[in-house]
Amino acid sequence: MGIHKWLEKGRWRQLQKSDWMVIALAGVLLLVIAMPSPKNVPEEEIQRPVPVSNQEGGEEREGDYSASLEKKLKEVLSRMEGVGRVEVMITVSDKGEHVVEKDREEISTRRGETDSGGGRTVEEREKSETTVYVDRGSETYPYVQKEKLPQIEGVVVVAEGGGNSRVISNISEAVKALFPVEAHRIKVVKMCSKEE
Repeated sequence: MGIHKWLEKGRWRQLQKSDWMVIALAGVLLLVIAMPSPKNVPEEEIQRPVPVSNQEGGEEREGDYSASLEKKLKEVLSRMEGVGRVEVMITVSDKGEHVVEKDREEISTRRGETDSGGGRTVEEREKSETTVYVDRGSETYPYVQKEKLPQIEGVVVVAEGGGNSRVISNISEAVKALFPVEAHRIKVVKMCSKEE
């Protein structure tokens, strides 16, 4: 007998409480089996410590970041219609920042004081922060919670098609779509015809 006929005849009303429990557990079991399981990823890959230097290499990192963005933008713009040969310069206003994980603890104590004016309760709060470190073999690094990338300050694009207002508009729109930079900080100019 099919389920459809079984339901039509109302035989499901004759099921006991224990039968309903078995059906519910079977449904839960099917859901658990059907759920996708996360891949087995070693814990060391999930928490990747990033070595943090105080100030060393800050300018190198800033330059590498700008150069990488310039290369990618140049590649994209050179494929746009009417742009032609293109050169790009991107300036950043800072070097970015590593936000290091910290354990924070706050201890508050209350004590009662009495003086000639009567009694009062004094509450003292003490806060402390400790940097969280991760051991990687023989080296220890601060655990970097997140990395803030350098802030883009301006973009200059020198293109062969930079004399055409439609091309200028397309380049500006592309830069605004790719980077969080205001329109007045994007400058598109025409490339000179002969290079010296």
